[in-house]
Amino acid sequence: MIIKKKSLIVALISSIVISSVLVLTLVGYVMYIELKGEEFKRSYVELLRKANAKFYSKYVEVSKLSAALVGTGALRGRPIIEGLVKNTGYKDIADLLMKVKFLDRDGAVIYEVVFHPQEPSLGSASLTQGLAIPYLSSPSRLIIKYNDSMPFKKILTNCPKEILEELKKGAGFAKSRGRWSGTLSFEVLSLDF
Repeated sequence: MIIKKKSLIVALISSIVISSVLVLTLVGYVMYIELKGEEFKRSYVELLRKANAKFYSKYVEVSKLSAALVGTGALRGRPIIEGLVKNTGYKDIADLLMKVKFLDRDGAVIYEVVFHPQEPSLGSASLTQGLAIPYLSSPSRLIIKYNDSMPFKKILTNCPKEILEELKKGAGFAKSRGRWSGTLSFEVLSLDF
C-alpha cells in the first residue's frame, strides 16, 4: 500500500498540531501549578501571621490610645490616632497589623481603621504607592524589640463627620449628644517576627 503524498502531509501536519497542543497544555499546567504554589505559600504565610497574632497578642499592650485633631503644622485640623505599643513578650515584632475601633455608648462600632503602627506617622507610604521607585515604595518599619515600647501616630482618612465633630468639641464626650462616646478599642490582626 502506497500512501499518497497528500495523505502523508495531512498526517504529518496533524501529528505536529497534536504534539504542539500537548506540549502547550503541559507548559500551561506547569505554570498553573507554579502560580498555585505561590498562592498557597502566600495563604500559608497569612494564616501563620493570624495565628501568631492570636497567640502573641496577649504580649502586645497598647496604652495612651487616643484620638485628637492635629493642632499645628501642615496637617492642622486633621484627625489622628496616637498611642504607645509595648511588646511584653519574648520575641521581637517585625510586622504588626492592628485595628482600632471607635465605639458608641452601646459598644457598637462606628468607625474602624486598620494600620501598621511601625509605619511612618505622616503616611508617606500612601504618597509613594503608585511610584515604581523600589526604595520609596516600601516604607521602613521599625522592629519592636521585646520589653520595649514604641509610640505611634496614624492620620485618619475618611473619618466620619460625627467623630470629627466630637474631636472638634474636645474632651466632653460623656456630656455631648454625639454618637461617639470617646471610647477606642484595639485588636491585633496579624503579627510577624
